[in-house]
Amino acid sequence: MHDDPPADRYKNFLIDMDGVLYINEQPITSAIEFINRIKEDRNVLLLTNNSRSTRSQYREKLASMGLAVREDQIMTSSLATAGYLDENHDTRNATAFALGGVGLCEELEGIGMRLVKDDAARRAEFVVVGWDTELTYEKLKIACLALRAGAFFIATNSDATYPSTDGVWPGAGAILAAVETSASRSALVIGKPHIIMMQTALAAIGSNADCTLMIGDRLDTDILGGWRAGMDTCLVLTGISKREDVEEFEPRPDLIVNNLMELL
Repeated sequence: MHDDPPADRYKNFLIDMDGVLYINEQPITSAIEFINRIKEDRNVLLLTNNSRSTRSQYREKLASMGLAVREDQIMTSSLATAGYLDENHDTRNATAFALGGVGLCEELEGIGMRLVKDDAARRAEFVVVGWDTELTYEKLKIACLALRAGAFFIATNSDATYPSTDGVWPGAGAILAAVETSASRSALVIGKPHIIMMQTALAAIGSNADCTLMIGDRLDTDILGGWRAGMDTCLVLTGISKREDVEEFEPRPDLIVNNLMELL
């Protein structure tokens, strides 16, 4: 039996963003207060599967909510995807067709990729799928053609849904499913719960799993991903997953809280 506050057991915190720190533009004040309390003497990395925005945009968004963090304290699935491609492929001047927002495009261009569209994209060397809120049938068609022509297939994440203040929206995984079905191919997926992003996050925070807590609002991404990487996990009930969902899910989170201040 532990007598100390749960947060005192860990030196490092990997913390999801959507559904944990905010929902759309609405901050979750208890989470902002929690991070402000721990970030001076603990290592904190904010970890999101959302590939749409840039790290700079996330930093500014969080600052407007009263949370000041550096860009190197933010890891997006776009950053992890670009890092994987840079380490494992010759990306300099390679052509890529991206289904995603400015965050994905910025990270791919940062590793030297040349983003193409329209007819040129049908012959792209890489197809990269993220969360594209301006998705069209034409984009799906181009991705399908490029993949059937042999393009390397990679995705930032497979989240089926996205939490919003007016309900649950389709996520990147819904787009990925359409592309995989039409191309009759499966993508290499980088984001949570897949191990590549979890290992990348641990390396970025400079730690091993033993003293790190993974905090998130989704059992199927945050909790599963943390467990796969050997971390303790904490489910916060401010986003997608609810307490009743835990009974039917394995692995179980090590901690369940209504809000993050309960960890203190």
